[in-house]
Amino acid sequence: MTTEKQSLFPLVLLLIAAGLIGFGWYNLSKMPESPYPEIQPEFSLHDANGPVSSKQMLGKVGMVFFGYTHCPDTCPATLANMGKALDMLEEEERDKVKPVFISIDAARDAPAKVEKYARYFHPQIQGLSGSAEETAAAAESFLVGYKKNAPNAAGNYTISHSTYVFLLRPDGKIAELIGHKSSPEDIAKALRHWLKWAS
Repeated sequence: MTTEKQSLFPLVLLLIAAGLIGFGWYNLSKMPESPYPEIQPEFSLHDANGPVSSKQMLGKVGMVFFGYTHCPDTCPATLANMGKALDMLEEEERDKVKPVFISIDAARDAPAKVEKYARYFHPQIQGLSGSAEETAAAAESFLVGYKKNAPNAAGNYTISHSTYVFLLRPDGKIAELIGHKSSPEDIAKALRHWLKWAS
């Protein structure tokens, strides 16, 4: 081997090592494929201050739950668990999470009302609502089903609806579906798993 080739040999080894390390780190840090490619989450709704789009969640770990403020049981219980899970995170972790509550009751849930309701369970949970058309479009994109039940004699009604909490990856795709009975500990664990890819 010539002197010139000998002097280049350590440099070549260094470049190869750097390439292998970089390749390994890329695979380690690459997000796994979404297990629910059929769900293409998107919404254009409103909070108490104006329009809010799903695009504003990009870069964060999203946590989305559909319900309504007159819900007697599942909604408040699920939102309470979401709030407790957020409290289990460190402040810098919470800053990378975007929790959202979307109302499916366009007739009764104005944005300001939903916002106040959601903030009761945790100050970070953003409450959103919209017109019947906007609500239907948002629910359809998440494959969320809901149906207004017949009102009682006083005119009050309940709404049957899907009860999953949707975790969104920082790229906006679905990461996980969390059952509404999941504990705050389980929710916090799931959030932490995806935080490594959040900004």
